[in-house]
Amino acid sequence: MKLYKYIFLIFLGATVACDDLLEIEPEGEIIADEALQNPQDMQDLLNSAYDALRGEGGDFLGGRIQSISEVMGDNIDGSLNNLNNADFRSFYDKTTSFFTGYTQNMFDEPYFVIYRANVLLENLDVLEAGSDNARRIEGEAKFLRAICHFELIRLFAQPYGFTQDNSHLGVVLRTEASAESRDRNTVAEVYTQIVQDLEDAVGLLPQSNGVYADTWAARAYLAKVHFHRHDFRQAFDLADDVLTQGPYQFNTSADEYTERFSEAGSRESIFFMISTGVNDHRGTQFSTHFRSDAEDPPTLRIAPAFHAIATSNPNDLRASWYTIENEGLGSQAISITKFDSIDFFNLPLMHVTELKFIRAEAGAELGGAAELAVAVQDLNDIRGRAGLAELSGTIAAAVLLDNVREEKRLELVAEGQRFHDLRRRGANGENNLLIRGSAWDCPGMSVQFPDSEIAGAGGVEVFTPNPEGGC
Repeated sequence: MKLYKYIFLIFLGATVACDDLLEIEPEGEIIADEALQNPQDMQDLLNSAYDALRGEGGDFLGGRIQSISEVMGDNIDGSLNNLNNADFRSFYDKTTSFFTGYTQNMFDEPYFVIYRANVLLENLDVLEAGSDNARRIEGEAKFLRAICHFELIRLFAQPYGFTQDNSHLGVVLRTEASAESRDRNTVAEVYTQIVQDLEDAVGLLPQSNGVYADTWAARAYLAKVHFHRHDFRQAFDLADDVLTQGPYQFNTSADEYTERFSEAGSRESIFFMISTGVNDHRGTQFSTHFRSDAEDPPTLRIAPAFHAIATSNPNDLRASWYTIENEGLGSQAISITKFDSIDFFNLPLMHVTELKFIRAEAGAELGGAAELAVAVQDLNDIRGRAGLAELSGTIAAAVLLDNVREEKRLELVAEGQRFHDLRRRGANGENNLLIRGSAWDCPGMSVQFPDSEIAGAGGVEVFTPNPEGGC
């Protein structure tokens, strides 16, 4: 794992401050006696860990990993006329290799966050033992470590449930501030640590924590993790806890469609990254790859087949999200306007609408009368906001599942959800599920690790890469 020679310290709030540079040895080891001497040093390092979530130029959660996930699903136009970026083409074709540049740029960033989180956890003695400050910083460090491992394992490994005991390889699990060369941990091991970190964070974090992660953010992410582990009971209960007991409300107004990615942000945001200006835009790569009204054309266009679904109901307010150039011609290009008309916006990483989808689908999977009633209400809330008629009468669980999944695809398009949902469903028993004609579990569905990770670990004799060869 490569580390920068230094870390810029940025306060993730309404103001941005660069105080001192936190020196790091070239080998990637922090000298605690010199760098972390007091609570402010610890807070500065924590701030830098939050800052690295977006990645340099948006290379991680600032739009890169979400865009990659979209391309690997079935919402993006893969015609040569509309997808001519070589790296995105390899993701689309499921033929990523050791040398795919976008993978390299994205892969390093979450491990920067994980490294900084581990340094914090190893230096908690700088803080007053048992103090609220010590508990908060420990909780935030574990929260950040968990969500980074979660994002990595969803893209670089076959999903939870691919093997019965989840003994298939995941990613390198790092719980120490070390760049030790070693092979990947199993998916079971990585998910066990993710769950443990988030459960710890739930107990350590305060109910309110400004723009930083709080206990509700940890609970929401824990619901999402259990959802991807097919533990629908825990996913439903945790999502329900946040939605009914937390300080958030579903936005019944269609204003949500402009507020979600806006300078002011959405009232639905549970965990988000603040952008303070054009030069501090946390969602850079959403704008770069999807924005249709910028000087340069978007990198990614919408698949005609999905566009036909998304615009099939004239009453659906979300049908207005799309614009078509050269309609009917060979050069036709369909763009999404979700990120248009604004140069920077707050970037929600977990919001109420997504959590309602988790609760609804988990409720439909559980199938109990009470859970189904909640799921129907969640679905109707989302449909009603979009201008669609509510579903009424007795709805079978299977029919409800189909409706929830269709609405989620329509609502969260370009947010990086669809690909992971399809693979999760395949691993949960839909054995014949296809993603653009390829089996959900074919080798190319797991992104290949970059050459720097493999070589840095000592080569294939030490580190096991994913199989290559596409699907």
